[in-house]
Amino acid sequence: MVQFRKLDMDGRKKEKIVYQNQMLHYGLYVPRPEAYFFGDIPWHWHDEFEFGHILGGSMQYKTNHHEFILHEGDGIFVNSGVLHYLHPLEPVEEVRLQSQFFDRSFLAGASGSILEIKYIVPVLEQKQLDAVPLYCSDTGSAEFLEKMREGAELSSKGEPFFELRLRNLFSKLWEMVYSWAMDEKKSGTGFNALEDERIKQMLSYIQEHYSEKITVQDIASSIHISERECYRLFQTSLGETPVEFMISLRLQKAQELLRYTDKSVLEVAVETGFGTSSYFGKIFKQYHHITPKQYKKLNFDRKEHPEKET
Repeated sequence: MVQFRKLDMDGRKKEKIVYQNQMLHYGLYVPRPEAYFFGDIPWHWHDEFEFGHILGGSMQYKTNHHEFILHEGDGIFVNSGVLHYLHPLEPVEEVRLQSQFFDRSFLAGASGSILEIKYIVPVLEQKQLDAVPLYCSDTGSAEFLEKMREGAELSSKGEPFFELRLRNLFSKLWEMVYSWAMDEKKSGTGFNALEDERIKQMLSYIQEHYSEKITVQDIASSIHISERECYRLFQTSLGETPVEFMISLRLQKAQELLRYTDKSVLEVAVETGFGTSSYFGKIFKQYHHITPKQYKKLNFDRKEHPEKET
């Protein structure tokens, strides 16, 4: 039941979660062991709920409302539909993230069931509950993290009845998630649904056209707002400019091509919108402190000689 994580987006910049079994809407994702390092995952969202667990190194998790630094042993809950961004902290080669994804049907069964209406929908409706960090040093969180670990172990082994045991385990965890949502409801924190939808629409436009020569005006025009309003929405929601987001997306796409294909650096540069290999190399090294050629070679060496992994 284990699947290596390779970020896959649909046309709306929404991550597509591929379940190992389409009759069980749960997926356990772990990083590919041959990868040289865990790179940034640009802003994205998915309909599934996520339980993330840091198995090694440290990571920065950002939503468009909060920011968390998580270290080895820590974890996080990410609500459905929440925009989030992941950035590995030094040393990046030690970063290992394990994620468990599941949708509402995994816990509630049929759509419109009393379980969905009474326990799942109230969490979905609390949009201000974007993510909850789980620190292993905290007693309450440690118990939650242990159950997450048990869930991953059940999925990995795939023994008889593991599906029932996994659902039972996650139902217990959901009681805590539900309590977080009710606490947020009492706090009355506001959420701007219009701005959230607008920024998602612009991310979708960039996702569809990142390989082309697009401008900030093009991005703004895609949802009929001014360039100035476009900059404001990006800074308010994501804390970066449209150009910075586009570069991070192009780099993420470039890493995948360098890692999983035999395409040359020039081909990757053109396909990801950088245009020339020299400009691509400059930006790649600026962000990752390594050239595209070095990155490609290191990943190739690790695939050819896995015994060098520690």
